[in-house]
Amino acid sequence: MLEGWILSAVAAGGSALAGAAATDAWQSARAGIARLFGRAGQRRADLAEVWADETAAEIAAAPVRQQVEVRQRLALVWQQRLADLVQEYPDLDDELRGWAGELRQRLPAAQRHWVNTFVATDNATQYNAPGGSITVTGHLWERPSS
Repeated sequence: MLEGWILSAVAAGGSALAGAAATDAWQSARAGIARLFGRAGQRRADLAEVWADETAAEIAAAPVRQQVEVRQRLALVWQQRLADLVQEYPDLDDELRGWAGELRQRLPAAQRHWVNTFVATDNATQYNAPGGSITVTGHLWERPSS
């Protein structure tokens, strides 16, 4: 299991990559993700480029009103890919964190900030590492509408 601070880097990296698609920061994002996955060899670097191109194409093909949801879904996919990579290469976390921070600064303002909503019901406990600030609101008397 990854430690919380590594999960934070993974979350930031996945969100930044999905946020960079269809922006001026895309080529830098694509090159960076290939470099990170290149730690596992050229084949993995090439595969990361294919995945990145598919990500960008899927976001570009989505209707404008659905692009935020598509970006959020793909950010989660990239977070898992990055988590798997960091588990395989634990010393990659500093490089990942640096790349994600640099990329985030290159993004347009609208792509820099993501809002995630996590709902736990029926006495559930959850751990979330969205890579940013967290506001916790507990309303035991309210149930989320379906």
